[in-house]
Amino acid sequence: MTFIRHTLAASAGVVGLATALQAQAPEQAVFLVRLGRDTLSVEKASFSPGHAESSQLLRTPLMRVERSFTLAADGTLQSVTLTQRVGARADSVVALVDLTVTGDSGVLRMRTAPSAGGQTSRIAVPRGAVHFVNLSSVSIEFVLRRARASQRDTVVVPLLVPTGQTIDARVVKIGTDSAVFTAGGVDVRLRTDAIGRMLGGVVPTQNVVFERLPGDSPVGGWLPGGANAAPVNYDAPAGAPYTAEQVTIRTRAGLALAGTFTMPKHAAGSRVPAVVLITGSGPEDRDEASAFLNASYRPFREIADTLSRRGVAVLRLDDRGVGGSDAGSPQATSADFADDIRAGLDWLRHRADVAPERLGLIGHSEGGMIAPMIASTDPMVHALVIIGAPAQSGRDISAFQRHYAIDHDPSIAPAARDSAFAVSERAVETAFASPGWLQFWANYDPLPAARRVTVPTLILQGETDTQVTPDQAATLAKAMRDGGNGKVTVRTFPRMNHLMLEDASGDSRGYASLPSYRVRRDFLGVVAEWIARTFASN
Repeated sequence: MTFIRHTLAASAGVVGLATALQAQAPEQAVFLVRLGRDTLSVEKASFSPGHAESSQLLRTPLMRVERSFTLAADGTLQSVTLTQRVGARADSVVALVDLTVTGDSGVLRMRTAPSAGGQTSRIAVPRGAVHFVNLSSVSIEFVLRRARASQRDTVVVPLLVPTGQTIDARVVKIGTDSAVFTAGGVDVRLRTDAIGRMLGGVVPTQNVVFERLPGDSPVGGWLPGGANAAPVNYDAPAGAPYTAEQVTIRTRAGLALAGTFTMPKHAAGSRVPAVVLITGSGPEDRDEASAFLNASYRPFREIADTLSRRGVAVLRLDDRGVGGSDAGSPQATSADFADDIRAGLDWLRHRADVAPERLGLIGHSEGGMIAPMIASTDPMVHALVIIGAPAQSGRDISAFQRHYAIDHDPSIAPAARDSAFAVSERAVETAFASPGWLQFWANYDPLPAARRVTVPTLILQGETDTQVTPDQAATLAKAMRDGGNGKVTVRTFPRMNHLMLEDASGDSRGYASLPSYRVRRDFLGVVAEWIARTFASN
């Protein structure tokens, strides 16, 4: 589970750019963000007096985020425009954001197309705030330049997130050539120059590396296929005993969600069982691929392939704002995502080749929290599989994850760990106070819904999972059994982490160096056997 789910989707701008920028001739830079051998983001930036621009290409989901800033003489923001395009195509606008700032407030307009009316709102813009785009080195550099212009060693900078709320980031200057940027309990350790330009950095807990290159560096080859990369191929593999249909599901809220439906080859006129897969937190495509993980990690593709070879149809969908799916409201919560999955179930029920009395859900991480929401209210769900599913509130899970990261960070002295956690706690609680996904996740208790689940349920857990601890599987099972469900099975897999991968430690800092990003074979076998047996009894 990631701390901020939707910050990379629609955000822009900076307030309080350091005075040094105004005195410089136009300069350009290229920034890379890497995880191991994978490049997550390439960002080309241009800074000049009164103006700044950036164009950021993200790997997964493949999208381009373009921003243009107009600055006053003192470096404060006057206006900003952001355009987000999926697949980096010129005709694939997903979001347009315009922000005009006057004093301590701004007018924010969000649209999904140039001709759309969109939504306009007035928001507070604290003096010196930086609008934060995830994985954007430009956003971090703007914060650093502000900090270097200050006479203080520790500077607090408000970050303005896409929905208009702010969270505090902290910059601790270390001499003249380094600093630590902290937001949401995550530290980025950075190398800087005298005016605050970011030369490089690392997120120790995630093995994510930031790198600055000369402005004339070529960018096309850093990401697979460059700016014109072809869409991901979701076709069935050659010789597979199933077909793969590319589909669009329409939700009750009017959103179009793109996905893939794998249908086993079957006798004409017969009906087959089917399941819907539910992704975890953060923007992920239908394969559950994520910008923060190795490019070969596509667990839902493996699950769909395994089940469809065993005679089970599978529907998997791109998250909102990912791939071919509409973005929807930036305030959407897990409850809204549950409605998206309900739309998928409705779509399956109307197919003549799907058996409506044999429908199931498979959810991973946040998806394992969403699945019981649906199964507890929809009598047409007949089987439930939840993987690495939380039994605690997001606030409790976040606290554990931050304690774990701080306690295992060798750069933080044991005597300083309590104060480091206290700083992260203040930042996180500020974020949790803002309406939207984070607030819902922080306060949602999964156990009441678990107690209302009556269908056969398989709870799967990695023994070395450090994101959702193994004891939570037993807690969920007890809640279901206490509610009267006598068909609950729990399986724990030794040496398996939160990602369903072989991993002796389970520490997320080691995700970038795992020897394999293929889902455990024994895990896939258990899922397939249980689904087949459960549907056979219906």
